[in-house]
Amino acid sequence: MKNIIKMDEFMHQNIWYKNLLANPTEIGALFPFGAETGKLMTAHLEGMDEGYILELGSGMGAITECILQRQVPEDKLILIEKNKNFADYLSHKYKNANVFAEDAANAKTLLEAQGICEVRHIVCSLPFVIMQQEQQLSILDVIFKLLHPQGCVSIVTYFIRCPISKKVLDQYNKSSELFGFTMKNIPPAYVYQIKSGQR
Repeated sequence: MKNIIKMDEFMHQNIWYKNLLANPTEIGALFPFGAETGKLMTAHLEGMDEGYILELGSGMGAITECILQRQVPEDKLILIEKNKNFADYLSHKYKNANVFAEDAANAKTLLEAQGICEVRHIVCSLPFVIMQQEQQLSILDVIFKLLHPQGCVSIVTYFIRCPISKKVLDQYNKSSELFGFTMKNIPPAYVYQIKSGQR
């Protein structure tokens, strides 16, 4: 059993670093997120009893594991990961989840094709800070159109400021709040929650 676990960890690390070297700006992180970051990212899922959870930029499942620890049923989990190698890994590991090797900007079209018009909450690890504005805005438009009116978007960033400007949030009647910070991530990470209404 220990040998199987070690082989899985080796395969995981091999896929991660191979793709990091090939696509550094697409991945946007030197290391997978740690457990403390995952706890902050998924805090808004505690006690959720219905609806779908959408994870954008799932990578190789570091945050996905934390989502499942919040008792979210795997078949209510939608994972969208642009990197095909990562998406294939996720499909193999989470056989009951809905996994798509697609750009996050296509999320609404993908979900509607599956008969899903709304998600309860969103967990997002996309590197908004380094995206071109047009790309960022197209993804945010999809996010806010899919999100339940009382839903929450959890976003992680390596910068103290929210990666989504107040101007953009105001257009969708959303507001952001710094939910938490952890030094245990490499590099240290800030987690923001975005909800409906002004603060």
